[in-house]
Amino acid sequence: MTLISLPTINRATADHLKQSNHISINRHWSVLKASGPTIRDYLQGQISQDINKLNDQQAIHTALLSPQGKAVSELYIIAAHNEELLILTPISHAEATVARLRQFTLGHQLRMGIVQTLALYDMHGSDLSDTMQRLDLAPPELSWLSCSKKTDSDTFCLTMHNTGQSYWLIGNSSELDQQINSSQPADNDEAEALRILLGFPRFGMEWDEQLHPLNANLIEFDGVDFKKGCYVGQEVTSRMHWRGGIKKKLYRVQIDGRPDALPCPIRSSANIGELRSAAIDERGECFGIALLPIEVVESNTDLTLDNGTHITTLEACHA
Repeated sequence: MTLISLPTINRATADHLKQSNHISINRHWSVLKASGPTIRDYLQGQISQDINKLNDQQAIHTALLSPQGKAVSELYIIAAHNEELLILTPISHAEATVARLRQFTLGHQLRMGIVQTLALYDMHGSDLSDTMQRLDLAPPELSWLSCSKKTDSDTFCLTMHNTGQSYWLIGNSSELDQQINSSQPADNDEAEALRILLGFPRFGMEWDEQLHPLNANLIEFDGVDFKKGCYVGQEVTSRMHWRGGIKKKLYRVQIDGRPDALPCPIRSSANIGELRSAAIDERGECFGIALLPIEVVESNTDLTLDNGTHITTLEACHA
């Protein structure tokens, strides 16, 4: 049987990451702008996270929900300038996100839309100091979604992993392409492999509208606040949390062989979960992100793929 193609980190790239950096444009996300004198008050009633946690040094992660508590989209929100915010949302859901955000704006003077000139870049590596200096950016703090920005511009840097080796860079794509052209460019396939190996789920890939965000580790990625008050979908989300309705989560797993297809069932005595994505590291070992019952993981149940390949659960995906 021919094995499916999986995103892979080659050894040369892994060695390079230990002493320098890789940068690549991330084509899975769109950048929106939202502005207006009441934009924060408006979003407070729409998103699962507390907008008051957002400041110049701290971005927030959140979800936009339907009244039934299902995800409309995943969002990362950055404080830009004065009454203006930048919002990252999956490109596959960007238009639906804008339409949803505009739906309840009666009584507010707000502007929202996709900004085609702005793009998101992945930055990985042990030494990003030269790149930061070229971009006139101070390295952000080493905590989830800490933010730094270039004065009087739309260039921002977010910490995506507390090792200090993974960041998101947002800015004008034509300008950034010129400024980072001396850096070692990363292959998009390798950037996707790094995301999976780090256990970083993405809306539209490892989870979607069919899975409640709490089952997609919204708590572990600090995307929900249970004290902020009312927002669309709040009642269902709070009930799931306080009444023990979170039965499954996304986990980092190691795979002894290779999956025959993705997604694919994960079995004990019956199908109990699903491998959502997988990637190969520089040693040729296979890791993935899987949706599994919490009870099964905590009981250390033996798990396999349909083809008999053994699965080891490493940890719940988290920031």
